[in-house]
Amino acid sequence: MLIVPDIIQQSAFQFPDRCAISVNNNELTFAEVDERANRLAQLILNMGISRGERIALLAMNETEFFEVQIAAIRAGVTLVPLNFRLAIPELSFIMDNAEPQMLITGPGFHETGDSLGCPNRLSLGAEYEQAIDSVSAMERSPIDAAAICSVLYTSGTTGQPKGSLISNQALWARIVSFTLEYKPDPSNVFLQGLPLFHIAANVSFTYAYNGATNIVVRDFNPADVIQTLEDKQVTDALFVPTMINLLINHPDIETANLSALDFVAYGASTIPPSVLTKAIDVFGADFCQLFGMTETSGCTALRPEDHDPVNKPHLLASAGVVAHGFEVRVVDDQDIDVQVGEVGEVICRGPALMDGYLGAEEATSAALRGGWMHTGDLGKLDEDGYLFVTDRKKDMIISGGENIYPREVEDVLFSHESVHSAAVIGIPDQRWGEQVHAVVVLQPNCSMSEMDLLVYARENLAGYKVPKSVEYVEELPLNATGKVLKKILREPYWEGRDRQVY
Repeated sequence: MLIVPDIIQQSAFQFPDRCAISVNNNELTFAEVDERANRLAQLILNMGISRGERIALLAMNETEFFEVQIAAIRAGVTLVPLNFRLAIPELSFIMDNAEPQMLITGPGFHETGDSLGCPNRLSLGAEYEQAIDSVSAMERSPIDAAAICSVLYTSGTTGQPKGSLISNQALWARIVSFTLEYKPDPSNVFLQGLPLFHIAANVSFTYAYNGATNIVVRDFNPADVIQTLEDKQVTDALFVPTMINLLINHPDIETANLSALDFVAYGASTIPPSVLTKAIDVFGADFCQLFGMTETSGCTALRPEDHDPVNKPHLLASAGVVAHGFEVRVVDDQDIDVQVGEVGEVICRGPALMDGYLGAEEATSAALRGGWMHTGDLGKLDEDGYLFVTDRKKDMIISGGENIYPREVEDVLFSHESVHSAAVIGIPDQRWGEQVHAVVVLQPNCSMSEMDLLVYARENLAGYKVPKSVEYVEELPLNATGKVLKKILREPYWEGRDRQVY
């Protein structure tokens, strides 16, 4: 049996009294997380849950998240972290798919848990504390690299979510890759801005493995996050572009003392170069982007030295070069490499890839054909090996036979000082098949006509790429990780149609 290291055992040995995780100032040391995880692992086994079976967690970011995942790994069971923002029917779909044998719920979700139906239930709080106090710590055993440690469900931006099977080996490969890219050390104070049911949890585990403290945001609020960055003397942080945009445009950022902050990681969706340029100036920190997905982790990296608006402005639109532990290609529909500068699908492989999708052999075979994960993202490589992601394959607009990549249009709209955020979609057009439609959120206290924005776009884009219509809204629909849910924006326009275009 191939084994991999334990996530937290070494840090518990070296730094037992150091804070491992803090949520709303509720803290657990590395020694406490280690010991509590062992008790929970024994409790899981005592409840008759067998190795290879699954348990689920429905909670906001809580201090117990670390111990629940580590306990699952040590007990040989699989954790299914549930998206707490989903409606009950959506959660029921995942529960039916995953069939967990135990459900742990956090504050505010106990009633929801009751409605989901599960053989065993445990509620964080007094019941949970009493339960883990009632058992002895489990004796340690080797961690099987091949065992599945978590099922991470995709965001479902283009359809029903799928459960990505992440093995202990894949998690370890992700920790190694993040360590090489982010270079964490025990002196770091890391702020986790994302929900831990997301693959962002893998970054938190990386910092914990390296002995650093995790300050975990329970519910993202720009003013509170800015205060936390200052009060906790945060050195490293992880955000998605939507969060970065909110932070740099919040009035509190102008007076905040962020002198301790020297590293900002970001990912999950694209970021307009104009927003990134402002963020680099506002934070005064090194930036690092990892591009990837739930199924892969970060397969390319735009490293700090390439975040240079003065000398390398063209790279701000790039997803970087291949990350440690990966191979990356750009291919056509026959999986043949395209020429440098030509757009194709981004595919990758490496030890961090998922094993497949839970209960979906056909989808697994399609995604992992030939041993390469087919990301569904379109991109192109330049002569220096930098990847430029143009869009999701399913988001590409085909108008009059021309391929239009929404991100290119969005970047131009973002560069207007009155635009806070924008999403570009294709809507039906009798003549052209699809036409470009922009959904725009303006900056506070700003106003502009549709024509003014279209004139600005026409000055910066080829005519066929310019939106034919603009819709101003108060906010864009986002998933829990800040990705715009374009399927929701498209639905009213494509309802009742058999859409035949990407």
